[in-house]
Amino acid sequence: MRQETTSRTNVAVTCIGLFLTSLFLTAYSARHPSLARVGTSLVSSVTGPFNSLIDATWNNVEGLWSGYVNLYGAARENQSLKSKLQELHGRESLMSELERENNRLRELLKFSSERNLSGVTASVIGADPSGWVKGITVNRGSSDGIASGMAVIHPQGVVGQVVAVSSKTARVLLVSDHASGVDVVTQDSRARGIVEGGGERICELKFIPKDARLMEGEAVLTSGMDGVYPKGLLVGTVERIGSASVSLFKTVELRPAVDLSRIEEVLIVSVAPAIRAFEAEEKSKGE
Repeated sequence: MRQETTSRTNVAVTCIGLFLTSLFLTAYSARHPSLARVGTSLVSSVTGPFNSLIDATWNNVEGLWSGYVNLYGAARENQSLKSKLQELHGRESLMSELERENNRLRELLKFSSERNLSGVTASVIGADPSGWVKGITVNRGSSDGIASGMAVIHPQGVVGQVVAVSSKTARVLLVSDHASGVDVVTQDSRARGIVEGGGERICELKFIPKDARLMEGEAVLTSGMDGVYPKGLLVGTVERIGSASVSLFKTVELRPAVDLSRIEEVLIVSVAPAIRAFEAEEKSKGE
């Protein structure tokens, strides 16, 4: 207890002493300004380096922090610009693809108008994955007026024939399928025959007589006699001509006019109305 009282007394005495000393120094400095300036200079010379060090340190810390903030802001801005650039590239690619698709569709419509064909444009949405059947699926069906037996064509030539229809889609058998058949005539020699599928890139031109003056590279066109395809459409060109000694017909390979593996849009048409109109006209003439 006595020790605590003594400590408190010492603290109080010390504080009072320091207070009185400060009063004395203040009064003395007021009477002797030159001495106060000396003291101030002495204190400044002692504390100056420390103040400079503190100021330099603070400036460095402030500079580092500002640099960090600027770098962080620049990084965020750079990431934002990259995202916007990727978005613009995506939009540009989409617009370019839409423009290409529109150009292909305009080409189909122009072809339909020039040939005076009434048809429906369709996009290819699927292909037979097995490879056993050469066929494609298009995004038009019975609700669009599509029916089995309609011809499927392209400005480059014949594609195939509709073989199955649902309300929204249709199945097309390509001319390259073995079950396909197109009645044709050769453009120069005017030989009649049937084009049947023979594989991915080659078809067979059958029933061409041995004495037919057929040439390699000759165009083969639809005859319009099968009631499916309009007359005069390009089916393909003669690739190779052979002749078996025991056969009455030439062996002819045909390259399809359309690259069936890369086709994206087609025109579906029916010649049935034209045939019925022709039959009606012939009937009226006979009467």
